Amino acid sequence: MIVYITEQGAYITIAGERLVIRKNGNIVGTFLSKDLDQIVIMGNISITTQAMKHMLKNKIDTVFTTYSGKYLGRLVAELGKNIVLRRMQFETLSDENIKLSLARSIIGSKVKNCIQTLRKFNYYHKSGEVSKILNQLTASLKEIDKIDNISSLLGFEGRTANLYFRAFDHLLKGPIFFEKRTRRPPQNEFNAMLSFGYTILLNLVRTSVNTVGLDPYYGAYHAEEYGRPSLVLDLMEEFRPVAVDFPVISSVNKNIMQKSDFVWNTDGDPDKLPVQLTVFGRKKFISLLEKRFNQKFWHDTKMRNMSLRDIIRYQCYLFSKSLVDKVEYKGFRVSL
Repeated sequence: MIVYITEQGAYITIAGERLVIRKNGNIVGTFLSKDLDQIVIMGNISITTQAMKHMLKNKIDTVFTTYSGKYLGRLVAELGKNIVLRRMQFETLSDENIKLSLARSIIGSKVKNCIQTLRKFNYYHKSGEVSKILNQLTASLKEIDKIDNISSLLGFEGRTANLYFRAFDHLLKGPIFFEKRTRRPPQNEFNAMLSFGYTILLNLVRTSVNTVGLDPYYGAYHAEEYGRPSLVLDLMEEFRPVAVDFPVISSVNKNIMQKSDFVWNTDGDPDKLPVQLTVFGRKKFISLLEKRFNQKFWHDTKMRNMSLRDIIRYQCYLFSKSLVDKVEYKGFRVSL
C-alpha cells in the first residue's frame, strides 16, 4: 500500500508497529507498518527520528516532495548491492546501437499508447479532427524503425507529442480545457493535473528502478545531465498516456475534477505555482491516480492481467534483463 500524506503541519510518529499521523495533538490517521510499501510526504510535514529508523529497518520506501509534488529525496537504507547489474548497465548503454534500439522501443510503445488513448475517447466523441490526428499518428509509426540516431528520435517524439496533445480539446467537455501543454510552471487546471500526475508516476517508476537495482541516472533515451534521473524518465515515457493522461481526461469529462478543486496564485508569490490543486482537490486526484495504478491490464509477455503498478515494476525488470542478457526490450503496449 502507498500512503500519501498531504495534511500540512502534521507529524509522523511510530507506536509499536503502527504509523501514526498527528496534527494539533489529534490522531488523523494510522496504518500498520506491514501493510506499507511506501509513504509519500508532501510539503510541510514532520517525521520523528524513531519513525525514520522504523521506516529504514522495515524497508518502507519514504519519499519527500514539495507540496506541489516536486521530488526532493527519499530515505534509502543503502545503495543496491547488485554492482554487477549496474556495471552491465553502464557497459551495455555505452553502445550507441543498443541505446537507440532501447529508445526506439520505448518511444514506439509510447506512441502506440497515445493512439489507443485517443481511440478510446474518440469512440464516443466521433471527432473528425481527432480521427485525422489518429491517422497521422498511425502513419508516423512506419518512420520509427528508420530512425538511426537519438537526435532524430527526439525530433520524432516531439512531433508526435504535438499531434497527440492537439487532440485533447476536441475530446474535453469543459469547463476545464487543455489549450496547450505548459510545464514549468503549468498555466491552467488541466496542465496542473498533468504535471502533478507525471510527478507521481515518476516517483513510482523511480521506486521500481531502485528495487530492481539499476542506476536511475543513466538511461538510453534522455541525455545525462547533473541531477536528472534519465533512466526513470525513459521508462515512464510509455506509461504517460495510460497512467496519467487517460484518467485526467476522464475525470474532466465526468465532472469529477472541477474548477473549484483548484486555487490560483494571485499574491505574486514566486514560490507558488500559478495554479494548483486545493487540499481537497489533491486528495481527490491522488485517489483517482491510485485507482488507475491498481486497474488491471493485459500484459503480452506475462500473458495475464496485471495491475498497472505491477506492470511498471515488471517493465523495469524486463529492461534490466535486456541489459544483462542482451535481448530485445519490449515496451508495454496497452489494449484499452
